[in-house]
Amino acid sequence: MPTEERVLCFERGLLEQLGVFQGINLEVDKYLSVVTATSKLVYLNRSEAEHDQRYKQLIPYVLLICRDKILRYRRGKGGQETRLHGLYSVGIGGHISDQDDGLFAKDIGYQEGMRRELMEEVALEQVNAPPVAVINDDSTEVGRVHFGVVHVMHVPAESVAGRRPGIVSPEFIPIAQAVSDTSAYESWSRFCLEHLDLLLKRAAVADAAPPVGVAR
Repeated sequence: MPTEERVLCFERGLLEQLGVFQGINLEVDKYLSVVTATSKLVYLNRSEAEHDQRYKQLIPYVLLICRDKILRYRRGKGGQETRLHGLYSVGIGGHISDQDDGLFAKDIGYQEGMRRELMEEVALEQVNAPPVAVINDDSTEVGRVHFGVVHVMHVPAESVAGRRPGIVSPEFIPIAQAVSDTSAYESWSRFCLEHLDLLLKRAAVADAAPPVGVAR
């Protein structure tokens, strides 16, 4: 019998101390410097973490940009998060597993976990994606147990292909089309699209500097 996946979490009390918010927050360093502190993190069985609102699971959420287009896909039935099936998403990412912990003496396995997700879902091996915002959504059941870190990554070509059943019909669509109607998107994607101009501007500045909030 396979061992259950253990995922990276922090206590919700940390978020309450820093200031609970709803939606996008641009104070990346304020939040990440605290919630990614090694002493504050725990690994929980995923089945437990998905329903224990005392904890937040830390999730990298990467927006892929190719010139004036953004990657969009639909959440398929093969994805583990059944509460998002059928919705559009513009974020690639997932849970940080204890199997990603090889780097965690330095950065909690965060960068390695993000790289693994990009390799698995869109066949990208090189990661250059600065964090530009954090996301909290306590309005939904799935949002109450997750905390997102928004990254922006520019890619030179549209040649991406979904490798897992959870990624359906990935395609780059014009940004103008993506932001014109966000009603069919999961909440995190909706937040990102509503603030996309600002996120892209922050990414342009951050590209020239080391990432903040996660260990280098």
